[in-house]
Amino acid sequence: MRPVHFDEQSSHPLKVMPVLLDGIPPSTPVSPTEDPSHSGEETESHRNVPFSPFLVPASASLVALADAIFEETESLRLATGRIRRDATERRREAVGTLVANVACLVVHFPEGTLLSLSARKDGATRYDRPKFPVDVLSGVWRAMEQLGLLVVHPGSRGQWRTTIAPSAILKERIREARHRGPIEVTRRAGAETIILKAKARSDRPKLLIDYADTDSTRAMRMGLEAVNALLSKADIRLGEERPMVPVFLTRRFQIDSPEAAHTFDQHGRLYGGFWQSLPKTRRHLLRIEGEPVVDLDFAAMFVQLAYLHAGAAIPNSDPYGDIEGLPRNAVKKAVASLLCRQGPMVRLPSDLRQLVGPEWTGRKVEAAIRERHPAISHLIGIGLGLRLMFTESEIMLATLRVLIEQDIPALPMHDGIMVSTGHESAGRRAMAIGSMLIVGTALPVVRKVI
Repeated sequence: MRPVHFDEQSSHPLKVMPVLLDGIPPSTPVSPTEDPSHSGEETESHRNVPFSPFLVPASASLVALADAIFEETESLRLATGRIRRDATERRREAVGTLVANVACLVVHFPEGTLLSLSARKDGATRYDRPKFPVDVLSGVWRAMEQLGLLVVHPGSRGQWRTTIAPSAILKERIREARHRGPIEVTRRAGAETIILKAKARSDRPKLLIDYADTDSTRAMRMGLEAVNALLSKADIRLGEERPMVPVFLTRRFQIDSPEAAHTFDQHGRLYGGFWQSLPKTRRHLLRIEGEPVVDLDFAAMFVQLAYLHAGAAIPNSDPYGDIEGLPRNAVKKAVASLLCRQGPMVRLPSDLRQLVGPEWTGRKVEAAIRERHPAISHLIGIGLGLRLMFTESEIMLATLRVLIEQDIPALPMHDGIMVSTGHESAGRRAMAIGSMLIVGTALPVVRKVI
């Protein structure tokens, strides 16, 4: 199977409720709090979000706007020869999908955010929408550009992707549609949830790998479909606002190169929930079935998993404390970075440098962590982090399966869950069972302050 280009995104705490296009958060230049090693996600551009070919209008007001724009684009076509009905319908679908994406952009993303998409004709992969050809889509966006509805910046081969911005005219028409009724978007069936990526050159985004299905990937997909089904039917809100699109979590795996075997034992974390990129100061606004949420966290999960991997006893004290001169949050970031990286910490990562004094160097921080944690010192600098993330993700999926059996919706983070206040005890039990099933011990759970 051949690799295809894929643009990564990193989480960002927007001041508005972010809508996720196929479960991918907006790209923004911040240090990923969920992935301190920076090995999980990368940014393509600080104002780009990926176009989703699976989004379509759902509410009457948005359907009417898409239909009107389709008629306008069709009026630009020269009436030459027989009109093919199937081609006309493909253009209608392309207009609807563009309008759905742009509506999400206008309603829920900051001013200046762009849609990023590829005009490459590489042939269909498992990540593409069937019968949704790139040439039809590009023809439609050019027509919408001609009508003054879009501003298109073409990409160049091997450098950057095409980006699209709504014009002032289209923004106003979307606002008018909102006055006539709610703006709602849905998702066509078939979008891939099990994503495999490969490392590329250091200056390029990771590559998306078109893999062959196995019993294992099919089972993982079915498990994630059950999670998405429960969350999509649950009443999840931020204040009084509901997401424009149904919840769509994806699970992302990574291999070391495009030529490597297609394995699914590295990374594996869940992405796509708007709550994952929500600032901690706004989590108090979350409601599940009308109730506030509690934030349950596996305590110091990453370092605890490292101890279990080493066959050592889990520390009974705070593993991120007791290093003179280093604040706890700096130790936490440093441990994650050291477990994820290959080789020594020659330089301090930029996000870590901001947390420590000028007397600290990368080598000095590494020496302090090794002294504090001799039982896992041999695991530092060998690139174990992605495998620890996989174990972490397996625990999370096991926890969610326990709650699904009880019909209890939970919002997964990478190392914890948020459940309604009435289900706190059930959430704690599920986390204990989930960790016991995967690593043979019930990892400690703490309730974080919201």
